[in-house]
Amino acid sequence: MHILAKHILTLTCILNLMLFAGNVCAEPIPVFVSILPQKYFVERIGGDEVNVEVMVKPGESPATFNPNPKKMSRLAQAQLYFSIGVPFETIWIDRIHAIQPNLQFIPLHDSTHEESKSNHGHDHLSNHSHSSGDPHIWTSPAKVKIMANKIAGTLTRIKPLKKKYFEENLQSFISELDKLDKDIREILARSANRRFMVFHPAWTYFARDYGLEQVSIQEDGKEPGPRALQKIIEKGKKLEIKVIFVQKQFSLSIAKKIAKMIGATVREMDPLAEDYMENMRRTAKAISGALQ
Repeated sequence: MHILAKHILTLTCILNLMLFAGNVCAEPIPVFVSILPQKYFVERIGGDEVNVEVMVKPGESPATFNPNPKKMSRLAQAQLYFSIGVPFETIWIDRIHAIQPNLQFIPLHDSTHEESKSNHGHDHLSNHSHSSGDPHIWTSPAKVKIMANKIAGTLTRIKPLKKKYFEENLQSFISELDKLDKDIREILARSANRRFMVFHPAWTYFARDYGLEQVSIQEDGKEPGPRALQKIIEKGKKLEIKVIFVQKQFSLSIAKKIAKMIGATVREMDPLAEDYMENMRRTAKAISGALQ
């Protein structure tokens, strides 16, 4: 009877452990990302198996962002953090890692910055300066495909039983990115216009992928002085710039002044928008002149 009781107790413990493991596996993976486009990417692949929170909310700038205590507290519950190389990460990733040593950091940008540096001369961005190149790698659908594969692999490692689910979601997302790329090329092919001006040079990778020329108003991350402003106006006229992009995080006044002088249209375009697919199509339409 004593041996039977031991067997029953052992079996009960095993069943409890299996039940606990099953409950853990049933819970969505708590994930943090830096910016809204990443949230879209992770949710497209992870579906119901992830619970994604974002560090930089709409209207905030990744260049000046500082997480508040509430955000840091939420990070304590996260299992994964997908970084992407935006400026605030330079300071905060190490700090977060020191506070949350069990949080797994997955860089989605590690294979792109060296390429950015080596090809920088082909970006038509002589006055663009970032310490490690333009961090807005997600404006390239081709690079998003690389990121998507890494996201799928990471989620599969955490939840191997959901491998098929993640792979199906990945393939669906890749197909939509291929369709997006095709649509962008068709939109841009409708116009001979291959140039656009930006207040802050955030579209380097988009321009590179689609053979466009991006002209920046900012110089070394600063607003232009009177002399530099005159040169920009002269350049805009010479290149027949038709559209100027401004992010919602920056002032419209200088862009409007330049637009008036060169006969261009100002468009508020946000590379941080969560609706990635529509945002990329809208960008292409604005450059081609189809967006009125």
